[in-house]
Formats: sequence, structure tokens, C-alpha cells
Amino acid sequence: MNYNYVSVKFKISPIYPGVEILIAELSQLEYEMFEEINTGVIAYIQSSNFNKKTLSNIRLLKSSEFKISYSIHAIENKNWNKEWEKNFKKVKIGDNCVIRAPFHKASKKDYEIIIMPEMSFGTGHHESTQLMIKYILDSNLTDLNVCDVGSGTGILSILSEKKGAKKVDAVDVDLKCYKNSIENFTRNQCSKIHVQHATSDTLIYNKYDLILCNITLNHLIDNFNNFKKMSSNNTELIISGFYKDDLKKVNRELKKYNFDFMGYKEKNNWVSSKYCYNLNC
Repeated sequence: MNYNYVSVKFKISPIYPGVEILIAELSQLEYEMFEEINTGVIAYIQSSNFNKKTLSNIRLLKSSEFKISYSIHAIENKNWNKEWEKNFKKVKIGDNCVIRAPFHKASKKDYEIIIMPEMSFGTGHHESTQLMIKYILDSNLTDLNVCDVGSGTGILSILSEKKGAKKVDAVDVDLKCYKNSIENFTRNQCSKIHVQHATSDTLIYNKYDLILCNITLNHLIDNFNNFKKMSSNNTELIISGFYKDDLKKVNRELKKYNFDFMGYKEKNNWVSSKYCYNLNC
């Protein structure tokens, strides 16, 4: 029987922040999808890219602070995008925003975002994405220059344009996300978004009124210095992708780069937080 994906089921104790650290490491080893479960996480990788020996290179598995076990399973060849479509539900956020796929009926909400999932992060189902969307819905983006770091499906960029942004620069290091976002921008008739298959390094010579970033904690911290370079006085930064227990650490790190903490939103222990760049610090 042919298989095109391998799943590795990790059992982690303590589960937090172990899951987050593990996902960050696995992302560097060509693992494409992650499903968080109550005992840990299931990671998926194309069988052609799987090498059991690379698991021994994961630093977290060698840590004395965590107890981790895993099992490896081959998965029958199937159309993964059709599986996602079959299980993809509309997401309603507040009274005026809905995220749906092209195969759903149109809504009459003020902000309707059409996303074809295709295994890219940012379908609106995850708490961190919903929290970021709530912040954008609460903000006046009229005539602002916005950037979206780790744009995934492009969902935050799309909403930013719909909220009146003058220009949106989006970047993602994942080629599949980059291609998927271009298709989603077309679906939503966006004309003010420029997306690149790149890191935030490509944006450091630009200045933005608003910076958006929803990625894992370790990658967030890696971008803090770039966020500073992309900021003018009073530039706002909205981030997510970490748990409430990490908020103090994030605030402490961002303070080193002159970002003042303005507040946070929380859902199921996930957090999105907002900052303002203070040039006079």
C-alpha cells in the first residue's frame, strides 16, 4: 500500500510549554501540519521527507525538564485538501465578521473573509488567529501602512485591507503559504496587499503604522529586533502565538526594544497582546 504522509505522535509532560517548543523545532525539519491533543501533539510530514534519524536532533527530546515519548505511523494516501474541506466550518467572530471557504454560502456580515485552507495556518479556527482578528476589528486602520509577518493564508492582511489599510506588506517563509495567500487575496478582491516568500528581514527598511505577527513564541522573539527597525514613534504592534504564562516574558523582551505594553486578549489560555513603540525610551 502507498503512503504519502507520516505522522509522529508525541506525548509530552509537562505539556506546556513543551508543545510550543517542540512545534517550533519540528517546523525546521519540514513537518507541515500540527494537531495539538490533550497529551501533546501529532506532527505530519511527507513520507519522502521523513527520516527517523532527524528526530534524534531535536533538542527538546534531550532535555531533562520534559518527559517525551513518540510513536510513528504511516498514513494512507489521500487528498488532504479534500479532507480539510470536508471538516472546514465557518468561523464567526463578533457580530460583524465571518470567515468561510469558497464552498460555503455567502454571508451578510460587514467583514466576510474567504479562505481556502489548503493546510496553511490562519483559517480562523485557532484561538490565536481569532484574538488577532478581534484586535483588528477593534482598530481603525484607515490609511495605515501595515505589515503582516508570518502571513499564512493571508487572513490578517485581507481583514486589514477591508478595514481601510492604505498598504499591506505580507511575508511568509513557507512557500505553500505564500502561494495559498496569493489565491486568497484574489478570492477577496484585494488590491493593496504585496506578499513575498521571505522573512521580515526584507521589510526592515520600511516603516509601518501597524505590525501584525502570529507565529510561535521562539520565532516571535527572533523577530523583535526587526520589529524595532520597522517602527516609527507610536507604531503599534499586535502579536499572538503564545500562552498567558509567557506574557511577562514577552513584555520583558519587547521592553528592551522600546515597545510599551498596552494590553492583551485571552482565549483558552492563548494570548494576543498589543504594544506601542516609544522612540523616546
